[in-house]
Amino acid sequence: MKYSTWNLHTSPWRLAISYWFSREAPLAWGVLLITIILNLGIVFINLYLNNWQTDFYNELQHYNHSGFIATLINFSIISGAYIIISGCQIYFQMMLQIGWRRWLTDTYLNNWLYNKTYYYMNLLSSSTDNPDQRISEDIHLFVTNTLTLFLGFLKQLATLITFVVVLWHLSGSFALAISHYSITIHGYLVWSVLAYSILGTWLTTRAGRPLIHLNVSQQRYEADFRYSLVRLRENDTSVASYHGEYQEKNNFMKTFHTIYRNYRKIMNVTTILTWITSSYSQLSIVFAFFMASPRYFNNEIQLGQLFEISGAYWYVHTALSYLVNSFTSFAEWRSVLTRLNQFTGNMRGAQRLMKAEQSVTISPTRAESFSVKNLYIHCPDRQILLNNLSLQLRPTDKLLITGPSGCGKSTLLRTLIGIWPFSQGMIHIPAKKNIMLIPQIPYIPLNTMRDILIYPGMSKPVSTESLQKALVMCNLPFLTDKLDEFKNWQRVLSLGEQQRLTIARAILHKPDWLLLDEATSALDPESEFYVYTLLQKELPKTGLISVGHRDGLHKFHTMNLELDGLGTWRFVTQY
Repeated sequence: MKYSTWNLHTSPWRLAISYWFSREAPLAWGVLLITIILNLGIVFINLYLNNWQTDFYNELQHYNHSGFIATLINFSIISGAYIIISGCQIYFQMMLQIGWRRWLTDTYLNNWLYNKTYYYMNLLSSSTDNPDQRISEDIHLFVTNTLTLFLGFLKQLATLITFVVVLWHLSGSFALAISHYSITIHGYLVWSVLAYSILGTWLTTRAGRPLIHLNVSQQRYEADFRYSLVRLRENDTSVASYHGEYQEKNNFMKTFHTIYRNYRKIMNVTTILTWITSSYSQLSIVFAFFMASPRYFNNEIQLGQLFEISGAYWYVHTALSYLVNSFTSFAEWRSVLTRLNQFTGNMRGAQRLMKAEQSVTISPTRAESFSVKNLYIHCPDRQILLNNLSLQLRPTDKLLITGPSGCGKSTLLRTLIGIWPFSQGMIHIPAKKNIMLIPQIPYIPLNTMRDILIYPGMSKPVSTESLQKALVMCNLPFLTDKLDEFKNWQRVLSLGEQQRLTIARAILHKPDWLLLDEATSALDPESEFYVYTLLQKELPKTGLISVGHRDGLHKFHTMNLELDGLGTWRFVTQY
């Protein structure tokens, strides 16, 4: 897989903007231009419909039936155009959204998977909560809200300019008498709607500002609650065997209570915000008529012009009130951007951690042996696990690593394949050799059994007969006719069956070095004996490094490395 280079100084906003300068930029700019043109078309149709009101109400005022019919025909034509343009505008906007989201999702996945960033993030003390939500939901919300707010702003800006001109033309002059003085205000309707909108925006911003922080918290709490439910589904057998339903219910409700408390705060803020915005919107309906009524009652304008003023006033007021009407979307956009920024920061931190902590040198060598020199391993809290380990393994050697739980056996295997950053020393790996590590808990991806067996992929095609043979050898004959079935096999198979499945995978891949991290711990001693005998027969040229506790494993290994968990070790050759 090809990954994009991760820039440690790239912010989510800059990363998102880079889409508009990528290879897909020409198409994206073209779709964006079409969307903007269609938006402007809607603005000019609204201008026509607003002007249409003058003729319509004037015809009604003069009881002109033929003129009334003509205006209705004009309305039908222009409304048809409005409907068509609105549908096209939505189509191209959604096309832009899915294109941007696809590109951004691909970029975030690349950066998350690049150089095992996802793995190192779990070693951080401030690990990202629910990265799956960041990539799936937050990117979707970021793209959707960004385009909606941006295109909405352009549309309202065009609406504001267009209808301010109309409103200024219809305003005339207003003489304000103060004591013995008279002040003439030109375009007074424009100034009044400006003052009204500024007041509404200020009130809404003050009332709704807490929503930004509350929405960030709410998304995090919701994600934590979903994850706790998923955990139960993944561990249903353990919970059922412990009869832990009551405790699980309490844990769920404790997590949900956090959602409840935060949501009550959102309710309070939203209620106040709704009172303000609803009052603002309702008053605006009569405010336009009130401000234009002096000219109407002075016979300076007719009924049609009064309604045209009301329509123009409404469009100008809506454009100026864009922030008021979009505050909830803007607050959500800010909260999503904050979450993506946290996610990006943790990815940067993971990469810095790897570069700062890992001073072990892993280099290929022409020799056939696998060698370790002056290797030191410690925990993230600096607790020493292994001091100054040196050893050399030939392809025919079989190494068994033993010791008490927590002494660093699994960590040593992770260090040998280069994924444990808290280590120093030198590791020489035979050049162009394939190394496979099988952990104690098997990884069974959501896929067909065929793809699970060849995961993560093989350089040469594998026949169905070879797959079936590997399954039979590992005592899984009931899976031979299910190679193309897509299931959650991790829930279908027992842990022992899953471990035998990973052994079948290793036999198919034929690695040069096979590292088994208690990969047969769920098997009974007889089955474990059979598996190791099978590996000796099917992979005679494969170097073997095993971690295990059972005494029966010694007969399959030529060397034993004993760890004590205090950093000291003892190397024993056994033939």
